Amino acid sequence: MIGFVALMLAAAPHQARLADALELEKQGADAQALEKLEALVVTDPTWDLARLEAARVRLKVGTELERASWHADIARSLAPENPRAHYLWALAQDENGNPVEATRSLEVALSLRADFPDARFRLAGLLSAQRRWPEAVIAWRTYVESMPAATGARLQLAQALEQSGDLKGAETELRGLLKVEPLRPVATRRLADLLDRSGHHDEASRLRRSLEQPGRTLRPLKPSAR
Repeated sequence: MIGFVALMLAAAPHQARLADALELEKQGADAQALEKLEALVVTDPTWDLARLEAARVRLKVGTELERASWHADIARSLAPENPRAHYLWALAQDENGNPVEATRSLEVALSLRADFPDARFRLAGLLSAQRRWPEAVIAWRTYVESMPAATGARLQLAQALEQSGDLKGAETELRGLLKVEPLRPVATRRLADLLDRSGHHDEASRLRRSLEQPGRTLRPLKPSAR
């Protein structure tokens, strides 16, 4: 018990310094926050949390990305069960032009914590960028199910569905998005293009004409017969 108390007392100054650094970041003083975080790493190089915060802030400001990757890599070695360490290392790998390594690390992060929406979003985007469409469909669908208000992700899901050959699924997603006003023009154009490719030229033309009438609310259309 005495040893535990001593450990907690020894850690308290580090925690206070970390809190000071994060407060500086909150105030917009990122450079000063980084100085404090880097000093903490020097003081206690085995403290994974200090390395994670240093990596995160470096990624945020876009400076010395190799050092951000280094911090995150050491953090995931120190705390391999921490999904955030794998997530930040993935972000650094993506920024440094290593999408395959980034994808693998995001998959590890999600294996440790399935309800990690930021990691799921990044993974879905990377899979789409690599044209791994069936996997991208799964990632986007899982993300959308956990974040139903993320209508922009539904556009990405529709694209992945179409690219993977599920035209009916893509059509269903796009029709649902016709009700979302900020995305209505984009969804309308994409649905019209999809219908044209499916041979439903009349309906595609009607959709395009609806975009030429400002202020008109588009009535949701029934799925096309196949």
